[in-house]
Amino acid sequence: MKRAYDFRMIARDSLRGHWAPVIGVSFLAFLTGAEITMSTSFIYTLLNIADESILIFAINIIRLAIGSLVSLGLMQYNLTLIDKKPAYWKQLFCHTSIWGKAIWLQVRTGIFILLWMLLLIIPGIVKSYSYSMAGFIMSENPEISAKEAMEMSMKMMDGNKFRLFCLRLSFIGWMLLGILTFGIGFLWIIPYMNAATAAFYDEVSRNVKG
Repeated sequence: MKRAYDFRMIARDSLRGHWAPVIGVSFLAFLTGAEITMSTSFIYTLLNIADESILIFAINIIRLAIGSLVSLGLMQYNLTLIDKKPAYWKQLFCHTSIWGKAIWLQVRTGIFILLWMLLLIIPGIVKSYSYSMAGFIMSENPEISAKEAMEMSMKMMDGNKFRLFCLRLSFIGWMLLGILTFGIGFLWIIPYMNAATAAFYDEVSRNVKG
């Protein structure tokens, strides 16, 4: 069973020789509001409705809609990198045929996590880990519904939530370095984290299938 170090090593190996295009793709995805860990932007939008002007709220909704699509594409892009296959920036927009489902997955996941967090913070965090692979699952299985993707993610993460937590925790030092470099370091750190997360999904999904 692979550990955080192994996933980071796989990520570094897949990024070697491809840093320039990967940084460009990651930055483009960032500009659209996309993220590997889905639902965060939706929760933020809900929690700040009362404090936002109509214009800012509308902009956030647009970013949510575009980011939902690009998030799936970013996951597909990183899975391609992990598989050592040619990856292209156009993959960010490869799921336009299921744009509606991509948005609904983001919204549905965000609502479920928010409801759990209204009870207690810890259960909400645990649920966010349960649903964390839903985007990857839908990116590989565009025919399934948001509900099915979330259910499959829960099954996949049963017994693996702490492993993902440890993987994310292993990047704390890198995150501090990113802050110390006034954010410049994140140009390399975020793609590194994204690739490591894709490597994690690749392993746990294979375990479920096989």
